[in-house]
Amino acid sequence: MGHIPFLPNCKTCSYMFSIPSSEIVFTDWIHPKGVCIKVESVVVTFTIHVSSKEIRTGFFFFFTVKMVNYKVTVSTSGLLNGTTMNIIFIKLVGTDGESDRTWLCNFTGPLAFTAGQASSFNVSCRVSIGKLILIELDKQGLPLIPQDSWFPAKVEVESPEGDTYNFPIYRWIIDSEVERFREGTALRVFEDSHHLGKYSREQALKQREKDYRWDVYAEGIPHNMKVEGPLSLPCEVRFSFTKSTEFGFTALTGLSELGLKGLSDSKKSWANLDDLNRVFCNKRTDISEYVQEHWKEDTFFGYQYLNGINPMLIRRCTALPENFPVTDDMLFPDGQSRLADEMKNGNIFLLDYKRLDGLKANMINEKQQYLMAPLVLLQKTPDDKLM
Repeated sequence: MGHIPFLPNCKTCSYMFSIPSSEIVFTDWIHPKGVCIKVESVVVTFTIHVSSKEIRTGFFFFFTVKMVNYKVTVSTSGLLNGTTMNIIFIKLVGTDGESDRTWLCNFTGPLAFTAGQASSFNVSCRVSIGKLILIELDKQGLPLIPQDSWFPAKVEVESPEGDTYNFPIYRWIIDSEVERFREGTALRVFEDSHHLGKYSREQALKQREKDYRWDVYAEGIPHNMKVEGPLSLPCEVRFSFTKSTEFGFTALTGLSELGLKGLSDSKKSWANLDDLNRVFCNKRTDISEYVQEHWKEDTFFGYQYLNGINPMLIRRCTALPENFPVTDDMLFPDGQSRLADEMKNGNIFLLDYKRLDGLKANMINEKQQYLMAPLVLLQKTPDDKLM
């Protein structure tokens, strides 16, 4: 048997086709390399000979094959060290299939993923893969370029049907593991019907449970996050490189200033607030000026409690504790109201710091410090101020 002498080739990638003479009819044809965008139609006329006798003559068609393209735009965050020089691969996963793992490469080369850059690429598929569910990204180092960290902001994909899908990322990718990111449209659990979407959701929840856990520092005080140290936190919740540098610079300049003023190792107590003003005369801001001017006012005192780090301690008071003997004369010296009436109207609030009672404080300059466990009473005024 043997092969037909005429060997057609692909017009895009120059692949040379060899057609066995025994295969007269082809029902499906797939390009062996899987990368061809278009193959021009070719007609091959052939004749089969057996023992020098012609037994069959016919013709064979190569039909045009056209790939569908997805436009992928990758945006890198503007963080100073968010750039990567590694190779980035992507896979699109849809309801009707998935693309091949594709290397994202264009004319900009290694500059495609620099900080603040948005670069576009084409990902080709033989057929449409339907509605996009998620994408898979992985980052691979080069022989002369070690593995680095990359902070992509988002990936936007435009389908051949004209639909646009957004995949928010906003997290560090620091290794070569495959990372999955879901499409940005919010879905309730029962709406997430695709098996890969469900799997991605479950994995994300498990990872969060592993990263963010409570730990008991000491019984009776609020719990803290269970971590070995700041560097063991997930990268995306750590302070950025620029912010960490700013913290270090501020601390260094502040300690240097105190050292020059002879206060860095001082163990004397502050006599009054004017001493503080003289020390920090070059560190004034609009907020510090306002606090210095209004810190004695009752309304500002209540404002600080309501907008402080732990406003959940504020409770509406319906009856005073036995160890808090407050009278009407203390609160309303002019007799304009009564404490019982204000509590009945829901205008009295109490903060009880009894959790601090008996808690041993630190030693500072070899002197034992002590904590108070105060009771704080606040009133809401008719103009909705807390004082």
